[in-house]
Amino acid sequence: MSNVRRSIVIAVALLLVGCSRTPDDGVQFTNVTQSQPITIENFSELRFSDKDGNEVQLADIMTRDYLVLVITRGWYGGVCFYCASQTSRWARRFDELDPYDAQLVVIFPTETEEEAPKLEELTKRIKGGEIPNDDVPYPILLDINLTSVDQLGIRSELAKPSTYIIDREGRVRFAYVGESIADRPTVDSVLNQLDSLQN
Repeated sequence: MSNVRRSIVIAVALLLVGCSRTPDDGVQFTNVTQSQPITIENFSELRFSDKDGNEVQLADIMTRDYLVLVITRGWYGGVCFYCASQTSRWARRFDELDPYDAQLVVIFPTETEEEAPKLEELTKRIKGGEIPNDDVPYPILLDINLTSVDQLGIRSELAKPSTYIIDREGRVRFAYVGESIADRPTVDSVLNQLDSLQN
């Protein structure tokens, strides 16, 4: 089968399964319809570190009605391709959170404090996704020693890629924990969840 014909077949298949857009990098994420069980009740008490080593409690940076918390796989000796793809998509589509009065925070787990500077490599990969400006439009925090990953019960080698929607009271309104490093929700499916929360 020629490359052109293969591309047409793939495009038609994507339309048939309901994908609204074809990603530039060829990575397909999950169209999520249901939330999953969670292990802790109040996410606003979770604590992370910024790139300068300062402690940040999630409650202190929650300024909108909803917070989308994306936890990447973390540093494993390199930046995960799927993490770079997911976070680049969010950077390109970040403004689409505004109508839902939602903000985004990305968490980058590391096993040691010495790995914290590796956050710069993730940032470079996000910028390589041709985002609209030079700045990543959302905060990226560190989970050093995977403390919050363990609180959430999502450790698997490093972290299982996870996405949560949290309201201003710290209640989880949506949760998705991937079964593999490639198993992550699409931006569209998270926006659909935010839309359903407003109706």
